[in-house]
Amino acid sequence: MWQIEFSSAQFLPYLPEDCQSNPGVYGFELAHWLSQALAKQGVVTGYPVGEDWGWLIEFLEDETEIAIGCASRTEAGEGYTGHPVTWVVFIEPRFSFKRWLQGGSTAVTEERLAQAITAALVAAGIA
Repeated sequence: MWQIEFSSAQFLPYLPEDCQSNPGVYGFELAHWLSQALAKQGVVTGYPVGEDWGWLIEFLEDETEIAIGCASRTEAGEGYTGHPVTWVVFIEPRFSFKRWLQGGSTAVTEERLAQAITAALVAAGIA
């Protein structure tokens, strides 16, 4: 699993805490932005889907399914101070039972996604 962590105030939530997945669990704004930034590079994902731990966007290509997770590492209320918070973006392959039995690899696709995500963050001024 590929993962990157960074600190930024760029993706802070605009809706109140009780609208978030869980207290202190932010990431919709990051997932939405990332989906758009990837689409500009020709990498098409789904719209953000909420999870207990944050938000994910799905990448589907042929029989390859990869989840791109976006979440904060914060305490409840930290997203509303205006200060940067820690964000994590990760890539996790999802295998159907049939694909798992066949032993397919998604390493090349994961690397391509990691490069695209890194490029989008760098282009936005996030190191």
